[in-house]
Amino acid sequence: MTKIRNNKMEHMEEDMPADSQLSFIAKVLSVFTHEIKNHLAIIKESNGLIGDLITLGQTAPNAAQCLKIIESVEHQITKTSLLCTNLNRLGHRMDMSVSTFNLNECLEELLSLIQRTANQKKLSFKKDFAQNIPSLYNSPSKLQFLIFCLLEKSMDLLDYGGKIIIKTAYTNGSVSISIIPKGDFKETNADSVCYDKSVLHMIINKMGGDISCQTGDETTVITLPVFLNSGQQDE
Repeated sequence: MTKIRNNKMEHMEEDMPADSQLSFIAKVLSVFTHEIKNHLAIIKESNGLIGDLITLGQTAPNAAQCLKIIESVEHQITKTSLLCTNLNRLGHRMDMSVSTFNLNECLEELLSLIQRTANQKKLSFKKDFAQNIPSLYNSPSKLQFLIFCLLEKSMDLLDYGGKIIIKTAYTNGSVSISIIPKGDFKETNADSVCYDKSVLHMIINKMGGDISCQTGDETTVITLPVFLNSGQQDE
């Protein structure tokens, strides 16, 4: 079992440089832990308010306020639970080199985990997901890595108030994921650790797909086959 696991890790390292993998995982975890701390802080504050009202014997005359606080706590718990679920799924997507997965769900997971980064930069994500996309047989972990790199690059390029459209489509046996930044672009020398064009092209080739960039509006389109054949997996 250990030998099989080691072989998988060696295969992943060949496909994705270790520093790029670690950068991706570290950034996702950093955003995740900050977001969880925020939700827990709100829950703690809300719990304190309820405690104060009970101590002062004001729960009856302030029943509406108590219910509002309780609803806020439940909302924060739901959001925290969803974040934990998505992080767990993202981690398990690395268990196998290829698997069957839902494209839109795969993207939803990643977007929820990095939403805080967009919020900090006063940017927004807009999802334009096609609903007719069949299940894919490919590497969801590599795809999430690619999308993360492209989103990070777009967030570095956009000024406050911008938005990034993430669009999926299905045509003639292949799917496309478009990353479309909209807004004012700023001058930046920032360079993502994981955004290396040669690395991105190497990974997309392993996935049997293609990546193209449109000059002018910085749109990037990833195209993938619905089913990755065995010959492409072994390349």
